[in-house]
Amino acid sequence: MSETEKWWFTFGVDHPQHSMHYVVIEGSWGEARGEMIKRYGHKWSHQYASAEAAGVERYNLHEVTE
Repeated sequence: MSETEKWWFTFGVDHPQHSMHYVVIEGSWGEARGEMIKRYGHKWSHQYASAEAAGVERYNLHEVTE
């Protein structure tokens, strides 16, 4: 079994609901990606291993709260 990690997923700037937002999901790379697809389909941009890599502070992104 893979080690559980946190993953940051971003949405494109043209996303109708979540532009300038991100989601954090825990799991292996594949588990987290699968959960993201389950929640949002393929309408998101990128998967990152850290908030810094995702540009959370640099671009002033906001977390999607569900």
